Amino acid sequence: MRNRNRLIVVGSRLRAYREYAMASLAGEYDLALVTSRPLTWEQEYVTAHRIADTADAAALRPAVEELLAEAAADGCPRTGVYTWDESSLTATAEVAGQLGLPHLSAAAAAACRDKYATRRLLDRAGLPAVRHRLVHTAEEAAEAAAAVGYPLVLKPRALAGSMGVTLVRGPEEFPDAWARTASTVLPGLPAEAGVLVEEFLDGPEISVDSCVLDGVAEPVVVARKRLGFDPGFEEVGHLVGPWRHEPWARPVEDLVRAAHRALGIEVGVTHTEIRLTASGPRLIELNGRLGGDLIPRVGALATGVDLPLAAAALALGRRPALDAAEDRWAEIRFLYPPHDGVLEHLDLGAAAAVPGVAEVVPLAGPGDELLLPPRALTPRTAAVVAVGPDPAACTAALDAAEAEIRPVMAGSAMDGLGALLENPVTRRYLAAERGLEHMTVPGVRNDWIRYGAGGGQALNRPVFLAAADRLRLEADLNGLFDLLTTIPDRLFDGDRRAFARAVGMTPTQVDLVMRGAGRRMPPMSRADMYREPAGFKLMELNTGSSLGGWQMGEFARTVREDRAFRAFADAEHLVHPDPVARIAAVLREEAAAAGFDLPERPVLAITEWPDGYAKTKPWLDFVVPDWLRNGFDAVVCHLGELDYRDGDPYVHGRRVDVVYRIFLPGELEEGQRSHDLVDPLLDAVERGRTFLFAGLDCELYGNKGSLAMLSDERNRGAFGTAEHALVERILPWTRFLRDEKVQRHGESVDLLPYVLAHQDRLALKPTLLYGGVGVVPGWSVGPEEWEAHVRGAVGGPFVVQERVLPVAERFVADSGRGFERMVVAYGVLMVGSEYSGMLVRGTPDPGVGIVSMSNGAQIGCCFHVAGPGGGAA
Repeated sequence: MRNRNRLIVVGSRLRAYREYAMASLAGEYDLALVTSRPLTWEQEYVTAHRIADTADAAALRPAVEELLAEAAADGCPRTGVYTWDESSLTATAEVAGQLGLPHLSAAAAAACRDKYATRRLLDRAGLPAVRHRLVHTAEEAAEAAAAVGYPLVLKPRALAGSMGVTLVRGPEEFPDAWARTASTVLPGLPAEAGVLVEEFLDGPEISVDSCVLDGVAEPVVVARKRLGFDPGFEEVGHLVGPWRHEPWARPVEDLVRAAHRALGIEVGVTHTEIRLTASGPRLIELNGRLGGDLIPRVGALATGVDLPLAAAALALGRRPALDAAEDRWAEIRFLYPPHDGVLEHLDLGAAAAVPGVAEVVPLAGPGDELLLPPRALTPRTAAVVAVGPDPAACTAALDAAEAEIRPVMAGSAMDGLGALLENPVTRRYLAAERGLEHMTVPGVRNDWIRYGAGGGQALNRPVFLAAADRLRLEADLNGLFDLLTTIPDRLFDGDRRAFARAVGMTPTQVDLVMRGAGRRMPPMSRADMYREPAGFKLMELNTGSSLGGWQMGEFARTVREDRAFRAFADAEHLVHPDPVARIAAVLREEAAAAGFDLPERPVLAITEWPDGYAKTKPWLDFVVPDWLRNGFDAVVCHLGELDYRDGDPYVHGRRVDVVYRIFLPGELEEGQRSHDLVDPLLDAVERGRTFLFAGLDCELYGNKGSLAMLSDERNRGAFGTAEHALVERILPWTRFLRDEKVQRHGESVDLLPYVLAHQDRLALKPTLLYGGVGVVPGWSVGPEEWEAHVRGAVGGPFVVQERVLPVAERFVADSGRGFERMVVAYGVLMVGSEYSGMLVRGTPDPGVGIVSMSNGAQIGCCFHVAGPGGGAA
């Protein structure tokens, strides 16, 4: 095409990250391209092409000269040369200098590429210093570390994209960090010998893309960086928006301009990275090229300034147009797989349709191997870009879009065990710029919390639930609850005694449960769940009044007292329900429905079975203040402490209006003792002398036998398509342990041999016990012990259930240095058909069979993002 200026672009790189720039330039210029390989995606944008080693000036120059000659022959008014490719930068600068074309000089390009040279030039210019040493051996590095001081950063001398850059918080971390950094290479990128040992600069990090003309740098796009993968510095997102009003704006401009002068940069578009420390901005590095990570594209959405076009204008000796046409916010977020592996497919869902989302860019495809940092550079699955009037709008859009996107990894499901998977709120809470000291809530480890946790340790922070996850859990668990309550009618022709026998109740239990049945099933449950990469999976569902988890309201009050946490929670719209308030409301509704007239301030006996009382009493005591706040005079006791006067129950000398039942039908052993303890209470209930909350029949539905009935393919005809989809989504494969044939993965198998052969993927569970009692995880015992347990349980009240493979999230280590991963078990409380909080337990062992404080688990609460129907009580 004649009469258009021509731009010779050297190097092209990955399509996902640079096609926007190529497309923008092709709209204004004839493009000629020099690459080291044949054209692929670039074909539609270029008019001429040469293949040459773009990192070698001697090989590159003939190709550029040929393209210049062609441009002259075609009558192009102007021709320039330009690169955004890090590996081609110095060679392109040398060739441009040799040919007299406007470009960053070869000396300046070399200074940008060599981080040690950058530091020396900045020091020589008297700019704010960063303590540093260049080292070549582990011995030199250890000496330099002692001189620089901890925390410090190890940084390859001449790589890019934060590859190999590692934070070292203390001497004990140094050997592994040194080995990792010193061995890091980036194929195709020329490297200088040595590693920099630098002081760690604490504070938020920004990048500044500038246009430089006649040696004067003009900042154009400023991005607030989002960093991840501690102790690395992987850039997981960038936020671009107005910045000149910030208190750091002028010092940053001054530093950027002075740094460009120090490095001798006269012309071009550059990318500077800066830390905003308490003592002022400090330069991290200065790159003599267009910013990566799609930052210029995000900048164009925010400001209207097209940096690739600005770079082209400078390459042609012209002044670029830098007046901003927009003044809004734009943010890009990069998504990653939960663990190393090969991508099978990427499900983008409806992410692109989320309001505020401007672009969804796939960054990986089927068959791509993705290795998380520090093992590989930017193993991303997708990028999402949002535009909005403020950062909060961008965040909301990105969170909603991320919830739609799911990478499906090939290989064994076991690969996902213990994989790191954190929702956006958790990542923001653990963002490096917040500082480790603000990532814990010290107050939750007081004596009162420890007592309420039964003597166990508290997690040092709450966990967080995203709005989309809360809504999905609420819908799924309400659906499952409704489904369970229909089992007697669907499978037993309404015969609830037959149902009770089928789930494993003894004759005594059946008699007492039927006699102590409530008028209706109160809408209360707690689902014990793990999260797998594909979503939440249920291990058991408890129903009725005997639910742990209500103490989390008291935990949450303590957490909210922490100033740093409260500021974060307010900014993120995080709330916590008041579970006891919701339970109290349901209790009053159930009493009214039963025709029981409660006094204005009822006496509530929170009643446990005698044998388990000593263990549960602390967390029962813990919620007494909540019940007092909600208008009940609460007394904690066990069933044997009730005495009856003319048929009325009393406890500690007070007449009981409501017996809040904590004891379970599974605790009622065969024999007279159970009748002696329970019959007087049921007599009082039948005569209307007290109200029992909740009926003994609740556990008919909240047991593992009921779950096995839902899971069993022989019952498929009793349920609809949507009900099957619900069961398959959240319930692991669960079967009664019988010597019979069952369906597994679409095939008929003999259950007993299958169970014995697959112990690493199965758990044996009693149908009527809770809290991990009697559970035998197959992977936690040897083959002989597993066989003994299985054969002893065949035909009894036991099920086998497929192992759920939990993911992990980070918590600050107790040392205060860095993070440890913990697997989290979620006890999701549902009251009155509403999500009402979580009993959270965390353990550092992803292979744990039973999550309990006896095996190292810690206890905590969960704050969720407020949304429709999800506000705090």
